[in-house]
Amino acid sequence: MRKRSWLSRNKARLFSTVVLLAVCFVILFPLVWGLVTSFRDGLDLQGHPSDFFPSKGEAWTFENYIEIFTSEEYPVGNWILNSFLVSTLTTVFYLTIISFAAYAFVFFRFRFRNALFYFLLATMTVPGIVLTAPQFTNIVAMDLNKTIWGLILPGLCGVYGLFLVRQFFLGIPIDLVENARIDGASNFTIFRKVVLPLGKSALLVEGLFSFLGSWNDLQWAQLVLGRADPKQWTLTIGLAKVIEGNQTFSNVGIQLACAIISMVPVLILFLIVQDRIVEGVAMTGIKR
Repeated sequence: MRKRSWLSRNKARLFSTVVLLAVCFVILFPLVWGLVTSFRDGLDLQGHPSDFFPSKGEAWTFENYIEIFTSEEYPVGNWILNSFLVSTLTTVFYLTIISFAAYAFVFFRFRFRNALFYFLLATMTVPGIVLTAPQFTNIVAMDLNKTIWGLILPGLCGVYGLFLVRQFFLGIPIDLVENARIDGASNFTIFRKVVLPLGKSALLVEGLFSFLGSWNDLQWAQLVLGRADPKQWTLTIGLAKVIEGNQTFSNVGIQLACAIISMVPVLILFLIVQDRIVEGVAMTGIKR
């Protein structure tokens, strides 16, 4: 009776736990399989394609990782450096622009402020693919194609990030800003010493989104850098070329090794800022 009573009281909890475990399995299984397979050599994969682990007598190998880091055909070190440089610069400049703009929309009083902000929000309805041609035309006109600046500049104007940071700034008490102004602080001082410390959670969240978007970008990177020197490619372009040039099943390990390498920096960044993500997203809906 006690066992049946316990089950009846915890049916919902048991059901939710089972569903959560099932979802986690579906999400994590391909990642785990890719990680394990990246340490298998081509002959083992070709001879035992259905095995999850290396077959008996076959040792784990770093051959795939050694090949992509030592091969002249795959300058992975340059790709990682280029992707990190582009993603970092894009994130820093992007956060600087949207934080200044959000501060102006929240703490400045000027005509048509709300109308201008709603107009910017309306531009979010325009599909990004529509802007590709004019953006590329501008990049070519400025002679920035085949350079990292051609990748960075179009990513510096994000209305979604402006909206997110503005909503967070709305939760900052206006009295703090007004008191600082009474004490003679300039707008830049207020922005730097009052608003930014209170809004760092939102900026970290939006910074993570910006970094991920820039790191994983393939279409625009191929358009700008597709015909450049392979050493100037980003990691996403290089990964696409590796997959394109290794269509045989025996080279699946090389493809997965490149994919795992591309995930590591993003995973490290996520682990650093994960504590701020929930806080930043939760606070964006609070208004003063």
